[in-house]
Amino acid sequence: MRTVCSLVVLFTAGCGGYSQRAHIENVVPAAGTLTYQGKPLEGYQVTLLPTDGRRPATGITDAAGKFTLGTNNVGDGAPPGTHRVAIVWSPPRPAGEMGQETINDNPATLPKPKIRIPERYNDPEKSGITQDIPKRGSRDIKFDLQ
Repeated sequence: MRTVCSLVVLFTAGCGGYSQRAHIENVVPAAGTLTYQGKPLEGYQVTLLPTDGRRPATGITDAAGKFTLGTNNVGDGAPPGTHRVAIVWSPPRPAGEMGQETINDNPATLPKPKIRIPERYNDPEKSGITQDIPKRGSRDIKFDLQ
């Protein structure tokens, strides 16, 4: 019995040494509103890519165009600093039980956005949008696309 207990302790202690943890980014609150020609954009993913190569922050807009950015977890914020911005349509996920959703690979049958935006906003190198996130965070970011 003593040998079994010793093996369990060694096995448990040994396993912990091999786990890898993801790097957790230091983030601050970051949220705002996305509009196109003054109209709120629903169902778009806003992505802020730090210019220094850290992990990006993303958020999906609601019916009022409001979004909350998350980096390590949903809605936890964005890394402070300067970011390039990309905005892409994010079709709603199919309803159903977790793990039971059907995958739709046919672009012709995917839901379409109510308002389409110019394609250049999909690419952070072409969007022409940058955003500075101060060290205290920002809850009033405004992107009004034209």
